[in-house]
Amino acid sequence: MTGRRFSSSCKSEKVSHLIELASLHPVVSIVGMEKNTGKTVVLNHLINGLSNESDITAITSVGLEGERYDQVYLTEKPEVTLRRGNLFATSEKDFRSRQFPAVVLDVRDFRSPLGRTVFAKALSDGEVIVSGPSIVDYLSQTVKLLREFGARRVFVDSSTSRLSPGSPAVADAIILATGAALSVSPVELVRRTIHKVKIITLPSVEKKTGNRMEVLGNGVWIVDGSDTKLLAASSFSLEPGLDLSGRTVYVNGSLTSMTLRKLTVPGVRLVVRDFSRIFVDEESLRSFEKVGGSINVIRRVRLLAVTINPVSPSGYSLRSGQLKEMLEKLLPVPVFNILEEENR
Repeated sequence: MTGRRFSSSCKSEKVSHLIELASLHPVVSIVGMEKNTGKTVVLNHLINGLSNESDITAITSVGLEGERYDQVYLTEKPEVTLRRGNLFATSEKDFRSRQFPAVVLDVRDFRSPLGRTVFAKALSDGEVIVSGPSIVDYLSQTVKLLREFGARRVFVDSSTSRLSPGSPAVADAIILATGAALSVSPVELVRRTIHKVKIITLPSVEKKTGNRMEVLGNGVWIVDGSDTKLLAASSFSLEPGLDLSGRTVYVNGSLTSMTLRKLTVPGVRLVVRDFSRIFVDEESLRSFEKVGGSINVIRRVRLLAVTINPVSPSGYSLRSGQLKEMLEKLLPVPVFNILEEENR
């Protein structure tokens, strides 16, 4: 763990543990299950704890993040607070609106409604709106460039409910933010969070089989050793009721609840490229697993932790300790309430 320095703002062992977990991975995405679940608070905490001149941290996002006011509730939101020496990638429009000095490293034509993407280095502390590329391929290139410019680690702030920035094509690890904005019912919140964590932590397929699948085109395939057969050009054209018992089926595209229901036959094993391609509801997944079905991924990303924001945008507050305890009993990763633990 050479080269790591932890900020004095880390006032508890568990907060330091989250920073330490993040420091072990080159690219970490912070993914929110809903708006106002505390992604920016988590991001600022990590920036503060992992920023120094000799161990460079970079920040970018997918889509618009760091806005001063929530666009739905019109409540004030925390801005992304950069430290001197941080690298960042944002749109031309938001780069020009910053209030601190920065040097431009590059400008790329990863166009969005806010203009090209500017790569820069902060010359002092300051707040910024981070509005990176909205297309995953461009986001992946942005992360790569930030690393080439000298960043030891990159934090990616995901837009609301989008899992694609947590894809292994972009990140090595993710932090999942949940909270009362998702539901003010603790039972409902926990249930939905557990479902999301289950999708994120699906096991990977054996490497040899995964390598065979990687070269296949879009569509739904039966993979039997070295033999492959195209069942349908897309999951939408897949016919239900196929005899696939005990077979391995590769869905190269999105796995939706409708597709899963078509493939709910005894003992079938489905493989998807990664968790960000899976959009299935709990009931469909439960029915699929009940008949002995299983799902694997080719590329797996590591879930580092779940963070909670017990306060909803309307001001309703859940009991943080109770919520944290409920999640910790049921999840395979640590659970943090950053604001509460920082203020201890």
